[in-house]
Amino acid sequence: MTGPTISVLSVNVALPAPLHEWEGGEVISAIDKRPVEATTLMLDRLNLAGDRQADTRLTSAGAQVHGGLDQAVYAFPSEHFPRIESLIGRPVHPGFMGENVTVSGAREDDVFIGDVWEWGEARLQVTSPRGPCYKLGIRIGRQAARTVIRDEGLVGWYLRVLEPGLVPVAGPISVVERHPAGVTVGAAHRAKQDRDRVFPELAALDVMSVNLRAQLLRAHRDLTGGVPEED
Repeated sequence: MTGPTISVLSVNVALPAPLHEWEGGEVISAIDKRPVEATTLMLDRLNLAGDRQADTRLTSAGAQVHGGLDQAVYAFPSEHFPRIESLIGRPVHPGFMGENVTVSGAREDDVFIGDVWEWGEARLQVTSPRGPCYKLGIRIGRQAARTVIRDEGLVGWYLRVLEPGLVPVAGPISVVERHPAGVTVGAAHRAKQDRDRVFPELAALDVMSVNLRAQLLRAHRDLTGGVPEED
């Protein structure tokens, strides 16, 4: 099986910082990713150099809310930018969606859960679609936009790091292994959105993230992160 031809357009990082102030206090986030100026960057098992996550609490599945081994890198297709711009009414730039890697050449239905990528010296594996959280709603300025983003599958995907190493901030990514199960990121995302059903056969795919497998086994799952998707 031949994989898609994927190119890195930008690599984006950020450290946790105040994003918004609510009645309960400050919302801290590292969603405000900005393109790096270096030509290469070190990628370890958990982060690109200069990148961190704010919400590292453990979920009921035992993995982190943001970041962690299964969500070390977040990739987002630049092909979605025109739709995002039309949705929010202003231009977006690489890193705007909180992604570490802005890519071109592949969307959610082109990428399999379990695919292995070779990016510079590093090897990575696709683990799950991203679930747009309330912090993205704050960044966009409309919580209701999260519903559209989720409904239209404009979500990107997470990857775990199999082999750390130096990675270039532009150029090709090689899909060196396609997972034989053939479960696309898009298919996994659509199953997760069908919140009244459980999907034990999908959840048995052990290359999926721990969080996604647990969600697919839980009926009536909440996809909003506890914050209503309304303005």
